[in-house]
Amino acid sequence: MRQISLRPRFARGFALLGSLAIAVIGTAVLVEQPWTWCPSDWSDAPRIHLSSSGSYVVLDGREFQVGGDALLDYMPHIVTSPLDQARANRHPLTIVASIWASSREALGDPAFTCFQVTRGSEVWARRPTTYGTQTMADGYPPGAPSPTPNNAWRMASVNDGPEWPDGGRIELELWASVSGRHYVFVLPPFARMRGG
Repeated sequence: MRQISLRPRFARGFALLGSLAIAVIGTAVLVEQPWTWCPSDWSDAPRIHLSSSGSYVVLDGREFQVGGDALLDYMPHIVTSPLDQARANRHPLTIVASIWASSREALGDPAFTCFQVTRGSEVWARRPTTYGTQTMADGYPPGAPSPTPNNAWRMASVNDGPEWPDGGRIELELWASVSGRHYVFVLPPFARMRGG
């Protein structure tokens, strides 16, 4: 009587099934891009209405300047590949925000965690990239005296927004974590404009 070995068949089947599962999950992650999602529950965060696109606010007794803007990207782009060509005629909404304080110590380590834009009934939100802290003295040569005051700031941006037509009004919210507390900074409504 001859024995039939089923182990290699099962092993190949499981390897194929595992590879297929990894491919499906990987594709879902790339399409959904969870790293760009905004935090899910900020209902307890105080909403601070700014009077202009760059306003002074006092948070826990410290003064900051918070601002933001959104423009449609009409900058010329270098086309070096078919993928670049496909993106060349796009004009996505680009959002930039900043938070300033009188010094690096006063600024602390704030981070923008979400930009949310509303146009009529449409809402678009993304987690921005928050860049490192910069100061006025960063551009000075070594050994040069620091400027007074030596303001410090952090900027954040996201540049893959919707391609809404220019004109019309939008509302912009900047969600930020400052000194370990959550805040939603609400800018006054403004018109979408072309940038570039």
